[in-house]
Amino acid sequence: MTLSIAKAIMEACKVDSHMKQEDDKQHCEKLSALTVRYMQDIGRKYPNCGFGGMFDSWIWSEAPKPYNSYGNGAAMRVSPAGFAARSEQESEMLAKTVTEVTHNHKEGIKGAVATTVAIYMARCGALKYEIKERIHQDYYPLDFTVDQIRPHYRFDETCQKTVPQAIKCFLESNSFEDAVRTAVSLGGDSDTIAAITGAIAEAYYGVPSGIKKQALTYLDEDLRAIYDEWIALYPPDTGEFRVLTKYTDKIDAIASLEESLVPDNPDRRDEWGNKVDKSLYKYDRIVGLFVDEFYGFFFSHPEYELTRYSEILENNNFPMSLGDSQTLDEVLSNFDAQCVLARITLAIRAVCGSDLSVHWFVEDGSLTGCLKRLRDIDGSEKTRR
Repeated sequence: MTLSIAKAIMEACKVDSHMKQEDDKQHCEKLSALTVRYMQDIGRKYPNCGFGGMFDSWIWSEAPKPYNSYGNGAAMRVSPAGFAARSEQESEMLAKTVTEVTHNHKEGIKGAVATTVAIYMARCGALKYEIKERIHQDYYPLDFTVDQIRPHYRFDETCQKTVPQAIKCFLESNSFEDAVRTAVSLGGDSDTIAAITGAIAEAYYGVPSGIKKQALTYLDEDLRAIYDEWIALYPPDTGEFRVLTKYTDKIDAIASLEESLVPDNPDRRDEWGNKVDKSLYKYDRIVGLFVDEFYGFFFSHPEYELTRYSEILENNNFPMSLGDSQTLDEVLSNFDAQCVLARITLAIRAVCGSDLSVHWFVEDGSLTGCLKRLRDIDGSEKTRR
């Protein structure tokens, strides 16, 4: 059904490739009709896929109508809307349109829209805390951990008891594979939870080539043709380092924070009696989030052998400081990804139990320089492909 939604979106775009904003209603009507068409056409070819009773009846109906469902299938199949959208508003519109042909209950629509917004935000470089705050504020409370609910969580096929749990599995992950494993570990309606979690995780991390290659072997010729058409129309961001480079602009913006601190509560003080600043909290938060993200990358990419970071830097004669006539960009341009990652590892691990070295690495521009080099490497790899 995910591929059915993808097919409907692609066909609607072919028809309305030059659709103006004021014609959204007309576009939605066409997309709705195409969604029904492809969900029925494709669904009837695979009658033994475990469809729910009401959806199975809808698949075979000569006059299919929405049936006020709030089942989690709405969120399970909606991911193409998040990957095709050109704006958050459009992602919400697409999600609502392709969902309400069956799941027109407000909870069904909310589950699909929340999933799509999370995918869109992840795709556009939002950090996990930004995604969490948006979902928590506008869709579902996320004031729990997976470990807290796992012992008592049971099968539930509603959006409201599945979508927030799936999103939380993503938020607590450190890689695509870890996200899917965490979703499966929760139990309950595992295939649905993992499908929702995996869609957001793909937008955030990308899918490792080995996992993608194996997964695609399960598609028959007809389904694979839809997938290939989709990838041609909406090429994925295959940047290996994007989970790190998405921090570039945010870290760049706080590198000169000492000169632009904005007072928060003048009476707010830390445990030593010093005044505390709201901007300093943001500084520490972004740096801390990056460090957590980097360690996730560190452990999920053993091929870079970053436990050998000192040896890697020494073997490559990586300078710890710039010469009189050197610029950071010029120095970094001579080093590969492994060496740049090793330099970041050194900064993070230089002072055990302290973040002072990381803060220095941020403030002097070295970290953003390393991240920009990784972004360039991703760009050159994409060009070669």
